[in-house]
Amino acid sequence: MRDATQAFRLRYRAQVSPHYSALLHAVFVFGLGVAAYIGLLGQVHDSQPWQWLAAPIGLLVFNAAVYLVHRELGHHKRSWAALFYARHTGDHHSFFSEQAMSYDDWRDWRVILFPPWLIVVYLLAFVAPAVWLISTLAQANLAWIFGAHATLGYLLYEFFHTCHHLPDGHWLTRLPWLREMRQLHRLHHRRDLMHTHNFNIVLPLMDKLCGTLHWEAPTGPGPNKKAA
Repeated sequence: MRDATQAFRLRYRAQVSPHYSALLHAVFVFGLGVAAYIGLLGQVHDSQPWQWLAAPIGLLVFNAAVYLVHRELGHHKRSWAALFYARHTGDHHSFFSEQAMSYDDWRDWRVILFPPWLIVVYLLAFVAPAVWLISTLAQANLAWIFGAHATLGYLLYEFFHTCHHLPDGHWLTRLPWLREMRQLHRLHHRRDLMHTHNFNIVLPLMDKLCGTLHWEAPTGPGPNKKAA
């Protein structure tokens, strides 16, 4: 299995444009996301404490949405979302397996991060309509706070997912919550579990509620191993 993964990595890297920059990719995604987050919060005026309940609601809505998209489109082939399925199951799960979870080359970030255009689509097709709808039906402050934290959810997803594919010796892998989520994601990359379990990346809430959470303690050597 490891040989098949390495062979796929070589083929994948060979077709990555020589002009691809992991740094520019990350700067665009996180730069635009942070700018949108700050801009949305900048529209909040004279807020009441209860209105900030829209912040965790925004994060929870994103948590539920990404769970459903990951499970239903990333691991079930739909004709109208075939490109997403091909990129996720076809590329990402061929590039990373339970035994080979770490990236080795900066070009590998292309298969870890979402395509740069996706955050633009997300902001325009989901966040902006949600802000408009909530401000129309309820209050503007609720809309801005919700939209900001739905955007923050996207950024947290990208950050955590990148951390899940860092080398085991990286200092971030030792942080308790990241360490646990990395193990859940490692199990998700196991061939017999990838289509059925551990679809959350940041917080396994929907996996727990939907009965798709699967935990096994790490068994191999390394900083993430737990004592028996």
